[in-house]
Amino acid sequence: MPEADVLEARSLAAQLLGWETRGPGDTANAMRRIATRYGVPYSAQWALRYRPPKRVWSDILRALQAAHAAERERQLRKLAHDVEITARVAGAHHPAVVAAEAVLRAGGAAAGMDAQALDPRAPSGRSRSAEAVTRD
Repeated sequence: MPEADVLEARSLAAQLLGWETRGPGDTANAMRRIATRYGVPYSAQWALRYRPPKRVWSDILRALQAAHAAERERQLRKLAHDVEITARVAGAHHPAVVAAEAVLRAGGAAAGMDAQALDPRAPSGRSRSAEAVTRD
């Protein structure tokens, strides 16, 4: 199933690059940042983007999967922080807050994360139980 692995690797690399790119002309720099942060070689990212290989080595695929999971969790934490701020400003029943909380519940469950860890009302992304332990 090398074709399926190549398609998965290309998809993961494209999503990572989309999340990391800051604007036009930043593709190479974004690939370097991903390589530094997650250990996915720049050359592998470049090859997946510009000349798809016939096969992908398992270590590259695992690195891309781990990087994608870590970045997804980071994006969900950022969204939880934004929801917290928006809830303070616009109120907890604002349609944007309700929609974002639904995304957090769905995204956190799909990523295998604890739902309370992404609770926008919990300080700094910690669960309420962790906050209670800290206060005692």
